[in-house]
Amino acid sequence: MNSVELVLVLLASSAVLSIAAERVHLPHPIVLVFGGVALAFIPGVPRLEIEPEIVLVLFLPPLLFSAAWLTSWREFRTNLRTIGLLAIGLVVATTVGVAAVAHALIPGLPWPLAFVLGAIVSPPDAVAATSVMQRLRVPPRLVTILEGESLVNDATGLVAYQVALAVVMGAQFSPSGALTQFAVVGIGGCAFGLVIGWVIAKLHRWLGESEIEIAVSLLTPYLAYIPAEHLGVSGVLAAVTAGGYLGWRSPQLFTPLSRLRNRSVWGAVLLVMNNLVFILLGLELAGTHRLLASLSTAGLVTWCAAIAGTTIVIRLLWVPIALIVPWRLSARIRRREAAPAWKDAAVIAWTAMRGIVSLALVLALPEVLPDGSPFPFRDLIVLVVFVVIAVTLVGQGLSLPFVIRALGFVDDGSGARQRTDALRQGTANALARLDELAAAAETPPRMVEIVRTIYTRRQDRLAASASADAAAPDVDVAGDAFRELRAQLIEIERTTYVALRDAGTISEENLQHLQRDLDIEALQRGR
Repeated sequence: MNSVELVLVLLASSAVLSIAAERVHLPHPIVLVFGGVALAFIPGVPRLEIEPEIVLVLFLPPLLFSAAWLTSWREFRTNLRTIGLLAIGLVVATTVGVAAVAHALIPGLPWPLAFVLGAIVSPPDAVAATSVMQRLRVPPRLVTILEGESLVNDATGLVAYQVALAVVMGAQFSPSGALTQFAVVGIGGCAFGLVIGWVIAKLHRWLGESEIEIAVSLLTPYLAYIPAEHLGVSGVLAAVTAGGYLGWRSPQLFTPLSRLRNRSVWGAVLLVMNNLVFILLGLELAGTHRLLASLSTAGLVTWCAAIAGTTIVIRLLWVPIALIVPWRLSARIRRREAAPAWKDAAVIAWTAMRGIVSLALVLALPEVLPDGSPFPFRDLIVLVVFVVIAVTLVGQGLSLPFVIRALGFVDDGSGARQRTDALRQGTANALARLDELAAAAETPPRMVEIVRTIYTRRQDRLAASASADAAAPDVDVAGDAFRELRAQLIEIERTTYVALRDAGTISEENLQHLQRDLDIEALQRGR
């Protein structure tokens, strides 16, 4: 079986395992990892050889780019202090804490390798946590904090990983040099990402075909990541910054058809990449079976349990410090912000699930050192990382809904109210411009009245119920003039919603909901 055939087999297997995970109500990553282990023990299934340095380049850029695209940057800025303490302070604390525990427990494990292990398991993955939170309707601020933390902590963990790995490979280490490197690569990566985002935004204005726009969108994270890495700055932050910039500008850059197709294509791409990474870890994990023969099982269990417990305990201790202590110590913060709720701290502290970034980093570990000797403790590090991911995803991932319900979180309806208020304002603005646009285009009066009916009926429904369906009633009217008038009014609504997002009146998530409805309506009308 050649590599191409093996990849196809793995993708087909991942689809089957994803369906199985849905049926048994278990997290997809865990089922995929164990499925990969099972596949590895099937006679005749070869190991897929991927160069370690290719793993980061292949998987990380699109995953981070897409997450940044959907991030609400206004809310990110509002919670910047908390996000920074979690995404930088907590990642550093976890790296150091795990390294100390690993160095103390594992005989012969040198400090540089201990720090490599600590950096790999330091960044939590917010995807599992935020998906649970959105279903259970916790306050949007908590979701924003976790998403923002996930974006920045990936870069922090990757820089720590690269510094520690460089020492393992023979480079010299100095604390001042590491801090300087972190600052340079971080700021440089953000600057480069902004440049790429600006250039791609200009390019999208010239593109007319949705297929070409989607292709450019898929290539953009790599255009940000790869050159940034060659320039010696953070490719992770470059991809994140480019994704955030283009996500913010997307209402003005893409046609409705491109936006809807882009969502579908990106959803499929991300599903495939996530599945492939987890199943690859399973295959890699199967290669560590020789550890069981050479080391004490009790020792392995002790080391894995201690390191997994350390990642959880450090977060449980750190989060209350990050949320509560600054508020108590600073009068300026107390004047600007309400007192942090202990329930918020408890939920954020319990979201320590590790995922895709830790997987990519452990798969990227070199097989050999520069002198040709095997990379020391590689199999053990792979096994420990797997255990940390499994413990956090299964233990905390499955228990998070119960924690949220036990704390008594309820939906306050703010998201629905934002969307309804935005719909009212967008509808009113469209009606206010209707006669002006109709007169300019010399639209027949009967057609104008039909369009007016669409919007006045929506106003009536919104007035009757704050949660009314915003879809316009179907009107069997054809013709270029009608479609042009509807398209102009839809664009007024879109501009209204973007302005409300820019002003902080509605969230990025609500803009996406409203924009999706407008896109569907525009396509139904033939635009």
